[in-house]
Amino acid sequence: MGRLIALLGLLAFVATAAEAAVPARVASLGLCTDELVLLLAEPGQLVSISFLGHDARETPLAPKAHGLHSNDGRFSSVAHLKPDLVITGGPVNRFARELAERTGTRVIDVPPPLTLAELRNNVRTVAAALGHPARGAALIGWMDAKLGAAPDKARDALMIVAGGLTPDVHSIAAELLAHAGIRQMVIPSSRVTLEGLVAAPPPLLILSRYRADQFSLPLDWLGTATRLSGRRPAHVDGRLWSCPGPLAAADVARLRKETRP
Repeated sequence: MGRLIALLGLLAFVATAAEAAVPARVASLGLCTDELVLLLAEPGQLVSISFLGHDARETPLAPKAHGLHSNDGRFSSVAHLKPDLVITGGPVNRFARELAERTGTRVIDVPPPLTLAELRNNVRTVAAALGHPARGAALIGWMDAKLGAAPDKARDALMIVAGGLTPDVHSIAAELLAHAGIRQMVIPSSRVTLEGLVAAPPPLLILSRYRADQFSLPLDWLGTATRLSGRRPAHVDGRLWSCPGPLAAADVARLRKETRP
């Protein structure tokens, strides 16, 4: 009987400890981690995400942030909320992470992913930290189903983002494109020009729709280049590619269908 009572007591302790380990007041300090917590957290578990996570021009998940406190990426902007878990996003939140750790606040650092493998690992890390590993596994399963297997044959294309920049061929953006059957072309300077596009138009041009209404980002000359080339460009939702997360997989699936020869 004594052993049974002791065993029941141990089980109760383990259950209580596991329940206590699930954070109830979570703050995310960057857009990449904002999106992950908005996808993985239980309702009421979040207390704050960054101001970017509230902006529909930055993420389609902005409506899910309604009612949450906005922060500026610094720990000082969430300290008064007394979070029991702070999620930071690599070098951009370095000082916030150090300050939170000094106060004894639990911190999980999740740097922006450079590969799909790192993205999957980030999902697992955040899901585990939130106490919902099964949700993480389900999200990865959904993402992989949307991505599908990368086709054996790929067509050359040039993806251009803000400022005329092109993703590196070894970037996560190029890896995502591969699942759409697209091979990102090598551009030595990683930046394209009107002259270069007119002189040697790519077989397929992919443009990022990201804050196209802002004066500093529109690339009007791209319209000229595409008209001169006589080729219709494809588009991606730039919000899903500037900070690649699981939702980018849905854009890959759409792109694969729309650009199929």
